[in-house]
Order: sequence, then C-alpha cells, then structure tokens
Amino acid sequence: MLGVEMVATRPKVTRPREGRKDLLRSFIRLPVYLWNDVGAYAERQENMSIKNVLMAGLRALGMDIDDEDLTTRKRRPIKHYDDTVDSMSQVSTTLQLPRYVWDQVESYVMAEKISKRHVFIRGLKALDFPVREEDDKSLGRLIREGR
Repeated sequence: MLGVEMVATRPKVTRPREGRKDLLRSFIRLPVYLWNDVGAYAERQENMSIKNVLMAGLRALGMDIDDEDLTTRKRRPIKHYDDTVDSMSQVSTTLQLPRYVWDQVESYVMAEKISKRHVFIRGLKALDFPVREEDDKSLGRLIREGR
C-alpha cells in the first residue's frame, strides 16, 4: 500500500461506574469561624470530613442522605484559618456530592427561596453549630423579588 501503514484503532469503551455514584461539583463559601468550628468537629470524629458534616446538616434538614455518604474513605488534613483580622472573612471550597444530594438541595432552594450557601448554613445550625445572626440572614427577599 504505497508505504502507508493502516493502524486499526480500538473503539473507546465506556466502562460502567460500578459502585460509583454520579458526582457533581459546586462552589460554596462559609464564614471562617464556621469553617473552623466544623473542621474542629470533623477532626474529633472518626472517618469525618467537612463535607460529611455538611451532609449531616442536610440530613438534619430532612433530606434523604445515604449512610455511606456520611463517612469518608480518604481523610485529608483540614486547614484552619485565622478570623481575628476580619470577622467577615469567607472560606471558599468546592463540594463534590452525589447528584441525588444536589437535586434535594436545589429543591430546598426553590421551596425556601434561599441560596445554596444558606441551605448548608441552616443545616449546620440544625446540628447546633453557633451561627452568627448576620450569617443566618438569607438573600431570600432579593431572590423572591427577582433581583
């Protein structure tokens, strides 16, 4: 064939994600003092991470969360921040949660007319974490008015 080799390529095979759930990522911000409180709590527990504590808060709000999603398989160190400089400081984080959890969070957002951030803050408050009054207020009025 005129010096050109034909190489057969294998078709790409999509393997089933055995045992894995469809995971989605979203970005949230929490006040530094709340991040530190949740982090300290997670470190005192066995097989807990900040993500697991946040999901336990969602369960406390009445959402259906699988027990296996409330324990962590790979524990990472939790960074603590100094909030003495600015009490309004925020910690930004990306949460990777199963789709069924995000679906419930979005339904809660629509029903309560609050932000995703405030859903997680309400969950932490339901777990008896101290939440400052200014952080407990939602932009629900602005969302309802379409601003």
